Amino acid sequence: MNNFKFDTHLHLDLFRDRNKIIKEIENNKSYTIAVTNLPILYEKYVKIYGDLKYIKFALGFHPELVYEYSNQLDIFLENVKRAKYIGEVGLDYKIKNSSNRSCQRIIFSKIISECNKLGGKVLTVHSRNAAKDINEIIGDNFNGTIIMHWFTGSISELKESVGNGYYFSINERMINKKELIKKIPIKKILLETDAPFTNNDKENYSFEFVNNLIKKLANIFNMDESEISSQLKSNFKEAVSV
Repeated sequence: MNNFKFDTHLHLDLFRDRNKIIKEIENNKSYTIAVTNLPILYEKYVKIYGDLKYIKFALGFHPELVYEYSNQLDIFLENVKRAKYIGEVGLDYKIKNSSNRSCQRIIFSKIISECNKLGGKVLTVHSRNAAKDINEIIGDNFNGTIIMHWFTGSISELKESVGNGYYFSINERMINKKELIKKIPIKKILLETDAPFTNNDKENYSFEFVNNLIKKLANIFNMDESEISSQLKSNFKEAVSV
């Protein structure tokens, strides 16, 4: 089956041969959100690769880095007006330091406030051990699209996110959490790789993840693969307005 290809969360800048991966993605016509971890990196890559057809760089401020690089908030706010895609942003409570967590919440709240005011942004959100606060900060009336990247929260936290209207991007490491995934409306599911983190391979990027995830989702939801493929395509186009 010739499935529609897309990846809502790829760390393109972490591959050793970035240009090789870019060529493969563009040649395969795979719509890709290339997240960044710092605002200064977004500025760098959007200048070089801003005209690509299928790859779109996202303005990011990774929660594991905001405490050390909090002085880059101004750079983020300077760029957010022109950036449609925002990510990777969010909260990470694997970090136990209270000052760090407080800084994360302050910066993420400012990001959400600014994106909400501007409208039309597509955010890919990191929520490790922090889904409760993510739900609280974003709320249920966000003026844009929220994609919960690699969700690892509880069923109750997921239900709140679903109620808030968020999307969920699923990768090959997350797909085995069948009971969690069953609670996500099929119309709110998207695909991601989070490469190279999910496969520990900074040399190669394979599109086979699309077929693999479609097969497993078809099994989880007891649907035909063609139905899943069609639904995912519709979800992606609605979520990112392509």
